[in-house]
Amino acid sequence: MSRLHESGEAVHEALKQAFQQSGLAQADWLLVFITPQHIAQSARIYDTLQKESGTQFISGCSGLGVLSEQGEIFNEPGMVVMVGQTPDLEVIATCKFQELEDSAGVNQQIKEELERFAGENPLFLFFPDVYQHQPYNFINMLNYVQSDPMVFGAGSCDDGSGRISVQFGAEGVVVNGAGGMGFKGVPEFTAGVTQSCKTIGDPMFVTDFEDDLVLTLDGTPALEVFSRVASELEFDNLENAARQLLISFPLDPEEPKFEGESSMVRHLTGIDVARQGLQVSQIVEKGTVVSFAYRSAISARDDLNAMLKRMKKEKPPSFGIYFNCAARGEALYGKSDVDIQLIHEQLGDFPLAGMFGGYEMAKVPRGLQLYTYTGVLVLIYLE
Repeated sequence: MSRLHESGEAVHEALKQAFQQSGLAQADWLLVFITPQHIAQSARIYDTLQKESGTQFISGCSGLGVLSEQGEIFNEPGMVVMVGQTPDLEVIATCKFQELEDSAGVNQQIKEELERFAGENPLFLFFPDVYQHQPYNFINMLNYVQSDPMVFGAGSCDDGSGRISVQFGAEGVVVNGAGGMGFKGVPEFTAGVTQSCKTIGDPMFVTDFEDDLVLTLDGTPALEVFSRVASELEFDNLENAARQLLISFPLDPEEPKFEGESSMVRHLTGIDVARQGLQVSQIVEKGTVVSFAYRSAISARDDLNAMLKRMKKEKPPSFGIYFNCAARGEALYGKSDVDIQLIHEQLGDFPLAGMFGGYEMAKVPRGLQLYTYTGVLVLIYLE
């Protein structure tokens, strides 16, 4: 990890640390995550990594922040580099963008790359741009890849000021594209999703709707229910409440659960006063179960601890990748490194790299899902 402001110095420092700490003389592959302050020098960073590591298998992206076992870097320059030597694994590192209007789209290019990476359930760490690509398009595509990859990742971004992201791959560096690193032949891995939000009250059924507009909940006008919850939480107006109150959708409506991988949290995108409805960033249908929710540091810590206990094994992982929501970290807890400290308290010391993204993706038993306000931890065991 490097906190140096100058990109050339930062990449030298981070790569040198990675080799020293790993004890490796050379690398089979390399992961790199950078903060927005280094985006302008991403081509230079890539060239340095390629020249000094000696590997073509370089992957990673930009995020709002970066993290490692040393801690988190947010709102300042930061770079994390992980090097790996895994001779028993087959690896791909790729990044794609649509160069011409009539050329193959990013979705199709990623699909073709994964189809060539044939095998059974390869592990694929995925870094798609959040600004020019719809995550559900990627999810729909990944569900039809013949090898059925186990996909985990996060939306690559900057701080929102430039609406630019970069992705690294064997092809080089692309802007506002999609990239990823795949591993075939991993002996064992485990993954978990942890939530940041606490639900309010009992789950409710969507009893009337129109497209993405929820009209009634348990037969009561949705805006009336929302206003009652907002009043109980002492929000001073509906606009403020709409910015902070969220809606949680359990993946299994018959046995609704709102912790871990079991639910997805979505924003309200509008309020229809005339029709007493709530517009949400999720397709709804009659019978959908929902609950209102709000971000909670206490709930986030409890859910992360519960997830880590479920994931813990007798042996430490060989390495881990953590995709954290940009709204977690210091923005949630009021101080940095909370998640990192909890991970190592529960699981011990091991190499860890990751980034803070615009959304999270995880392949769970009910399929590949789009998550927000979550942390997605992937632990890889090579022995």
